[in-house]
Amino acid sequence: MSDMTQELPISPDLLEILRDPKAVQEPEKYGADPGKLELVRDSWLFSADTGYKYPIKDGIPVMLIEEGARWKDTPIDELPVPPETADPPIGTLQSAMDGFSSDAEAGINPLFFVLGGVFVFVTGLVLWKLLGRNKE
Repeated sequence: MSDMTQELPISPDLLEILRDPKAVQEPEKYGADPGKLELVRDSWLFSADTGYKYPIKDGIPVMLIEEGARWKDTPIDELPVPPETADPPIGTLQSAMDGFSSDAEAGINPLFFVLGGVFVFVTGLVLWKLLGRNKE
Protein backbone atom coordinates (compact mmCIF):
# COMPACT_ATOMS: atom_id res chain seq x y z
CA MET A 1 0.00 0.00 0.00
CA SER A 2 2.80 2.45 0.83
CA ASP A 3 4.40 1.93 -2.60
CA MET A 4 1.13 2.82 -4.28
CA THR A 5 0.72 5.94 -2.11
CA GLN A 6 4.16 7.19 -3.15
CA GLU A 7 3.22 6.96 -6.83
CA LEU A 8 0.13 9.16 -6.42
CA PRO A 9 0.60 12.93 -6.75
CA ILE A 10 -1.50 13.45 -3.60
CA SER A 11 -2.41 11.21 -0.71
CA PRO A 12 -5.57 9.10 -1.01
CA ASP A 13 -6.79 10.61 2.29
CA LEU A 14 -6.52 14.12 0.85
CA LEU A 15 -8.27 13.03 -2.34
CA GLU A 16 -11.11 11.62 -0.23
CA ILE A 17 -11.78 14.93 1.58
CA LEU A 18 -11.10 17.45 -1.21
CA ARG A 19 -14.15 18.81 -3.02
CA ASP A 20 -14.70 21.02 -6.05
CA PRO A 21 -15.16 24.52 -4.56
CA LYS A 22 -17.57 25.50 -7.35
CA ALA A 23 -19.89 22.55 -6.64
CA VAL A 24 -19.68 23.11 -2.88
CA GLN A 25 -21.06 26.63 -3.42
CA GLU A 26 -24.23 25.13 -4.93
CA PRO A 27 -25.15 22.06 -2.83
CA GLU A 28 -28.83 22.31 -3.81
CA LYS A 29 -27.77 21.74 -7.44
CA TYR A 30 -25.27 18.93 -6.85
CA GLY A 31 -26.70 16.95 -3.94
CA ALA A 32 -25.67 15.97 -0.43
CA ASP A 33 -21.98 15.39 -1.22
CA PRO A 34 -21.20 17.92 -3.97
CA GLY A 35 -17.92 18.18 -5.81
CA LYS A 36 -16.38 14.76 -5.26
CA LEU A 37 -13.13 14.66 -7.23
CA GLU A 38 -11.51 11.94 -9.30
CA LEU A 39 -7.80 11.72 -10.07
CA VAL A 40 -7.23 11.72 -13.84
CA ARG A 41 -4.03 11.62 -15.91
CA ASP A 42 -2.09 11.26 -12.63
CA SER A 43 -1.95 15.05 -12.23
CA TRP A 44 -5.49 16.41 -12.45
CA LEU A 45 -8.58 16.40 -10.24
CA PHE A 46 -11.85 16.15 -12.15
CA SER A 47 -15.30 17.05 -10.85
CA ALA A 48 -18.11 15.19 -12.63
CA ASP A 49 -20.57 17.65 -11.05
CA THR A 50 -19.21 20.81 -12.70
CA GLY A 51 -16.81 19.47 -15.30
CA TYR A 52 -14.07 21.58 -13.74
CA LYS A 53 -10.54 20.20 -13.79
CA TYR A 54 -7.96 21.24 -11.21
CA PRO A 55 -4.22 20.72 -11.82
CA ILE A 56 -1.87 19.26 -9.26
CA LYS A 57 1.41 21.21 -9.33
CA ASP A 58 4.38 19.97 -7.33
CA GLY A 59 2.06 17.76 -5.27
CA ILE A 60 -0.31 20.64 -4.42
CA PRO A 61 -3.82 20.75 -5.90
CA VAL A 62 -4.59 24.19 -7.35
CA MET A 63 -8.18 24.46 -6.12
CA LEU A 64 -9.00 27.91 -7.47
CA ILE A 65 -12.41 28.08 -9.17
CA GLU A 66 -10.88 30.21 -11.95
CA GLU A 67 -8.28 27.50 -12.61
CA GLY A 68 -10.90 24.74 -12.71
CA ALA A 69 -13.08 26.78 -15.08
CA ARG A 70 -10.09 27.44 -17.33
CA TRP A 71 -9.86 23.72 -18.14
CA LYS A 72 -13.58 22.88 -18.16
CA ASP A 73 -13.88 22.59 -21.94
CA THR A 74 -10.62 20.67 -22.39
CA PRO A 75 -11.24 16.93 -22.83
CA ILE A 76 -9.56 14.83 -20.14
CA ASP A 77 -7.30 13.09 -22.66
CA GLU A 78 -6.04 16.49 -23.88
CA LEU A 79 -5.10 17.90 -20.46
CA PRO A 80 -1.38 18.76 -20.41
CA VAL A 81 0.90 16.58 -18.32
CA PRO A 82 2.56 18.07 -16.38
CA PRO A 83 -0.20 20.63 -15.84
CA GLU A 84 0.14 24.25 -16.81
CA THR A 85 -1.36 26.88 -14.56
CA ALA A 86 -2.25 30.47 -15.18
CA ASP A 87 -0.32 33.24 -13.47
CA PRO A 88 -1.31 33.33 -9.80
CA PRO A 89 -3.74 36.05 -8.78
CA ILE A 90 -2.24 39.18 -7.27
CA GLY A 91 -1.93 38.84 -3.52
CA THR A 92 -1.17 35.13 -3.41
CA LEU A 93 1.94 33.69 -1.84
CA GLN A 94 3.16 32.59 -5.26
CA SER A 95 2.85 36.11 -6.71
CA ALA A 96 4.75 37.44 -3.69
CA MET A 97 7.49 34.87 -4.23
CA ASP A 98 7.63 35.75 -7.92
CA GLY A 99 8.24 39.37 -6.95
CA PHE A 100 11.00 38.35 -4.57
CA SER A 101 12.79 36.25 -7.17
CA SER A 102 12.60 39.05 -9.72
CA ASP A 103 14.16 41.39 -7.13
CA ALA A 104 16.97 38.90 -6.57
CA GLU A 105 17.51 38.63 -10.31
CA ALA A 106 17.60 42.43 -10.53
CA GLY A 107 20.78 42.41 -8.48
CA ILE A 108 19.66 42.85 -4.89
CA ASN A 109 22.36 41.08 -2.97
CA PRO A 110 21.48 39.16 0.22
CA LEU A 111 24.59 40.74 1.73
CA PHE A 112 22.63 43.99 2.00
CA PHE A 113 20.14 42.27 4.29
CA VAL A 114 22.94 40.93 6.49
CA LEU A 115 24.67 44.32 6.64
CA GLY A 116 21.34 45.99 7.42
CA GLY A 117 20.77 43.57 10.30
CA VAL A 118 24.26 44.23 11.66
CA PHE A 119 23.64 47.98 11.41
CA VAL A 120 20.38 47.71 13.34
CA PHE A 121 22.03 45.53 15.99
CA VAL A 122 25.00 47.89 16.47
CA THR A 123 22.72 50.93 16.55
CA GLY A 124 20.58 49.27 19.22
CA LEU A 125 23.66 48.35 21.23
CA VAL A 126 24.98 51.93 21.10
CA LEU A 127 21.61 53.34 22.13
CA TRP A 128 21.34 50.83 24.97
CA LYS A 129 24.78 51.84 26.24
CA LEU A 130 23.96 55.55 25.95
CA LEU A 131 20.61 55.20 27.69
CA GLY A 132 22.17 53.00 30.37
CA ARG A 133 24.78 55.68 31.15
CA ASN A 134 22.12 58.35 31.60
CA LYS A 135 20.50 56.33 34.40
CA GLU A 136 23.74 56.05 36.42
